[in-house]
Amino acid sequence: MKKAVYGALAALTLAATGCTGSFQLVQAVHRWHTNFESRWTDEVCFLVACIIPIYAAAFTVDAIFFNSVEFWIGDNPVTVKTADATITRVDANTALVKHEATGETYTLTRNGENDYTLTDAQGNALACTVQGSLLTMTDAQGNARTVLL
Repeated sequence: MKKAVYGALAALTLAATGCTGSFQLVQAVHRWHTNFESRWTDEVCFLVACIIPIYAAAFTVDAIFFNSVEFWIGDNPVTVKTADATITRVDANTALVKHEATGETYTLTRNGENDYTLTDAQGNALACTVQGSLLTMTDAQGNARTVLL
């Protein structure tokens, strides 16, 4: 009898691993506390979100309710804008930014606190600003484009 119960539990555990969901609420909390310009403000907000169990509450609500709705209906009720660009970190101060819609690749270099250099695939430098998760780049002709990182 014990073997049957343990076998059923193991099968249930393996079957349940495919429906974990996208955890949009937890991602929204993470985006909120990392969207400040100052890294010290980010750190304080992160600690507050951990001490006051904001992450634990978001995870619990996501795991029990929102991800179950997403599994059965197909859409998560918490809709969070996905990124327009993917970032691949090369080293501590350099990252490759690939714009999803156009496929263009840029190299983003951090020179200091809130000071960045953006170069395109041909090596042309573009003016850019980074505010939270928004990257705004301006080409030589003055055309500005903003992507969500």
